Amino acid sequence: MNLLPDAVFERNDNHDIYSVMLGALGPYTDLLHRKAVMCEVLRVQAAFESDWNWNAGVDVLNENSKKHKEGEETGAFQVSWDSMVFDPSLSDCLDRLAGAHDVGTFISKMKSNHSLAIEYCARLLRFNTTWCGTINQASMVISHVRRDAVQEFKTFLTLNPIGVINGNDDSDISKIEKLVSIASQKGSLIEVQNKAAKKLLDYDGEIYPSDGCAITLSVLLQDAGISVPDLFMAIELTSELKNKRKWEIIPLGQQQAGDIGTTCGNTAQHGSDHIYLVLKKINDDEMLIADNQAREPHFRWASGEGGKTPTKYFLRAK
Repeated sequence: MNLLPDAVFERNDNHDIYSVMLGALGPYTDLLHRKAVMCEVLRVQAAFESDWNWNAGVDVLNENSKKHKEGEETGAFQVSWDSMVFDPSLSDCLDRLAGAHDVGTFISKMKSNHSLAIEYCARLLRFNTTWCGTINQASMVISHVRRDAVQEFKTFLTLNPIGVINGNDDSDISKIEKLVSIASQKGSLIEVQNKAAKKLLDYDGEIYPSDGCAITLSVLLQDAGISVPDLFMAIELTSELKNKRKWEIIPLGQQQAGDIGTTCGNTAQHGSDHIYLVLKKINDDEMLIADNQAREPHFRWASGEGGKTPTKYFLRAK
């Protein structure tokens, strides 16, 4: 649990696990308390669902799930593939930690990859709890979670763990979750683009969105807490991330959510240079991205399909 970003536990507007457990374990005093509550919920949930058996399989009493792989329960938390319908970030979680999100991969990896199982279930419970009967029955998980166990969990949990692990509480990688979240929502992306448009106009009189990819991504990074300067050329922002901030070069096909795609070479090519943020990998070529070219997330192909400049490589925060 210490390896998950703090954003997984922060307050949202959903009727989620924190809403369900408010009477039993609330009120929640701070983010560390919320993280400890999630630990306690998962501990008790796994007890009821599988007796803490990471390799638990399909519920043999559920005829529907026995006949349909998409609904087949798997792993200690007895989640099923069709739960990914609740939010795109769930399939992103599979892609990042398991390399794919097809049914077979889901069923297998939820048993063998314990980090994946914990992160996926924690994320799922932030969007919906109706799928889990043991949580929604008052006599089960709700009645067996313990406040003293929450206090014990708090003694060894930390906040902003990724930065601590890397010896830098302000590391770029710790901000990627927030970066993707800002860019994935149409409203917040438009706010970023509006700020970028004003900066671009003040800089050289250019009318947005023309030549606006670098400043758009600069503002996105800044709003996520990554301290890059206002940069107006894609090649300059590529250099800033690669050479100054030491982001890792990722070859085509290995990109993931949070990576930055660049079409830039060694010299500036006005009209063809571009830089953008990957929000979701569809396959090795197709992605959902955010940039200056649409007012909401849209699709782009690394190969340049559709008349775009091909991507040369991706950059990943370290």
